[in-house]
Amino acid sequence: MFHQSFQTISLLCFAIGASADLYSLVATIPWAPGTPSSTDQSAIYNSTYYLSDRTNKGIHVVSLANKTQIGFISGFVTGLTNGTLTPAISGPDGIVVLANRNEMYVGDGDGTIKVINLFTKAIVANISTGSKKRADEFAYNPSTQTVVVTNGNESPPLVNIINATSHTRIGNISFPSASGLEQPAFNPTDSQFYVSVPETDGAPGGAIQMMNVDKASLSIAKTLPVPGCAPAGIVFGPLNQVFIGCSSSQVATFGYSASYIMNVSTGAIIANISGITGSDQVTYSSKTGYYYASAYLNTKITTDNVTAHAVSVDPLTGTVVVPVKAKGIMIYALSNGTTTTSTATATTSTKSTTSATGSSGAQINGIGHLFGMVVVAVSFAVLL
Repeated sequence: MFHQSFQTISLLCFAIGASADLYSLVATIPWAPGTPSSTDQSAIYNSTYYLSDRTNKGIHVVSLANKTQIGFISGFVTGLTNGTLTPAISGPDGIVVLANRNEMYVGDGDGTIKVINLFTKAIVANISTGSKKRADEFAYNPSTQTVVVTNGNESPPLVNIINATSHTRIGNISFPSASGLEQPAFNPTDSQFYVSVPETDGAPGGAIQMMNVDKASLSIAKTLPVPGCAPAGIVFGPLNQVFIGCSSSQVATFGYSASYIMNVSTGAIIANISGITGSDQVTYSSKTGYYYASAYLNTKITTDNVTAHAVSVDPLTGTVVVPVKAKGIMIYALSNGTTTTSTATATTSTKSTTSATGSSGAQINGIGHLFGMVVVAVSFAVLL
């Protein structure tokens, strides 16, 4: 998980298909037990929002139905260097929900994985990754009940493979040429795990690497270079298409800003979304057909947030939730069919500069056959 130092950050929604819907603020949940200065990933399951809070060493639990915080799961490790919180040895970090097990895995700063029972909201197991630095980001295959987690602060960086049934580590995959590791993702189309690598041999702009997670042959199976990106957050959308959010270093290193959509079956970039970079957590909603990314360019609504490092979308309603340091946990509702600008807290939608009309009448990007609209939803000041 990279750490940014820009003045503003944007939450962006990328629509697949026709009109982009409008989001408006419907609730702000005050911080409790205290205002965090360092948060990490978030997730939504069964209309409940979960957010990693390193400052307060726990997970915020928010009911989206009641729009209130209903719990706080403590028991995580925060590491200090010269009195300052150090993300590489602090938790909680990445989050993944194992819906078919009613569990949530959360990375901790001491290299362990905390297993949380989603009925009781209690930690029921600790899984060691063998690292003394944070267990960072996750992906899950529900069919095989296999979890992968990055230990990107190790040298060399590692991905550990976990058997979710037994809560045990199967083994790991080493990335000796990688500068670090960011988000892993499971592709349900080909049943493979992928991970974003900011830089590696043969791919100075970064790569998406497919992993063989079979116990008998743990290895890097395929490398798909990404042009000038230093990829961070990734998420799969339709078919074999992965949205790639590029790191905040992209502008300084490569001299431009962009995000991409790649077809992982071919490695081809099918959409180049110019002007959008510095993305950490990204997500996709089949409900809305949008990709969502917290990024630092194309700002529309400026706030003083230093925690907008996370974005989650309710798969049932399309509701978006983002954390804002100066205000709290902010909930944005979707207004179906609306593409105008709100006079209050809602957002604007704009057509892609390169678009065409498909057979269904939807606006689609001329570069990729799915990408048609960019909606800047909310923007924020940035995290560490």
